[in-house]
Amino acid sequence: MKKGPLFISIRVLTVLVAAIFFAVLLVTFKPVAERQAPPVIGRLVEVFPVKSETVDMYIEAFGTVRPKDALSLVAEVRGQIRAISPSFEEGNFISRGTTMIQIDPRTYQLEVDRREVQIQQAEAEIKRLHQEVRNLEARIDIAQTDVTLARKEYLRLKQLIGKKVISQSTLDKAQQQYLASQERLQSLENQLAIMGPMQEQYIAQRDMARVSLQAGQLDLERTVIAAPFDAWALEKAVEVGQHVAAGQYLGKIYSAGGLEIEIHIPVKEFKWLPADMGQNTFAKAEIIFEGGGTALTWQGHVVRTKAQMDEKTRTLPVVVEVDENSITDAKRSTFRLRPGMFVRVRVTGNTIGQAYVIPRYLVYPDDVVYILEEDHLRIKPVNVLRTYKESVIIDRGLAEGDLIIKTPLSSAADGMPVRVKPEA
Repeated sequence: MKKGPLFISIRVLTVLVAAIFFAVLLVTFKPVAERQAPPVIGRLVEVFPVKSETVDMYIEAFGTVRPKDALSLVAEVRGQIRAISPSFEEGNFISRGTTMIQIDPRTYQLEVDRREVQIQQAEAEIKRLHQEVRNLEARIDIAQTDVTLARKEYLRLKQLIGKKVISQSTLDKAQQQYLASQERLQSLENQLAIMGPMQEQYIAQRDMARVSLQAGQLDLERTVIAAPFDAWALEKAVEVGQHVAAGQYLGKIYSAGGLEIEIHIPVKEFKWLPADMGQNTFAKAEIIFEGGGTALTWQGHVVRTKAQMDEKTRTLPVVVEVDENSITDAKRSTFRLRPGMFVRVRVTGNTIGQAYVIPRYLVYPDDVVYILEEDHLRIKPVNVLRTYKESVIIDRGLAEGDLIIKTPLSSAADGMPVRVKPEA
């Protein structure tokens, strides 16, 4: 039997009423939700314990290696260069006493020979005068005897003339002989008196010739330019056959072994230096040369501090001495520190006990660090003694074994919970 439209509408209406009824039942009898606080989960962090240690305060600066004892070679006499040692070439080692440059010595040897002849001539004249003095002294003795005899004869005849035994002419003749003998004696004495000044004159000539001989020998020695110490050749400025004048520059050498570096230390670093550094205390230093991806280190020490600060940079010039062969790497012991190398110098300063060294990034503004206490973050102020490169040296505010939080945290608050990341 066919159903009409009225029957279909009644069925739809029944379904709608039933749906509404069940919806009302669900809303009326739904369960009530209970409020629960969310669990507190701290931020995950990494920590490490701090440990106090004795810290050496290093002061670093840069400088250029210079020779400790550099010697410019200058010709002291003129002449032609006759020979140059093969070792006197730039970069070569020169042993002490090696003749580096030989100037033609012949002219100076002739001058020495001439002065020696002059000395011999003067000494011969002095010997001749000595003999003349002896001869004169002998003749004076004879002349004195002759005067004595002539005087006696004159006096004897003078007595006889009063007795009219002899004639006046005989007396006069005796008197003439007496006066003549006196004149001869006086002449000889005058000659002897002259011998003294003449002898002094020849002695002075001999002494002057000796001085000239020493000057000539010195000039002869100066024709040889020898190394006064074990050295390295820096520069050669002459060649064989070249004529040089006195005072002309010939080259340059520097003492093997000893080198110096002048570094400039800022005022803020003064407090880390020993008070008597460079006077009674030779602070140790490391000289580091970096190049080609490698670093070479030599051992040195501070020898002095200069009396005046640099007016431009307001830094203190400090001189460090180093042995060119004091390289610490045995494998590279043949590599020599050389003048002109730009190096980094690390001076060992004062020693600080009971200090803590931590990475620089763990100290936050206002000099505070984050530490872990019973699963909570604590903000702890510290005293930063010094910031050195990527580290910070702290002398107060930390205790042995404190756990420093090394995980970077933003918006950290004192007392906030944290969790320690388990070690892998």
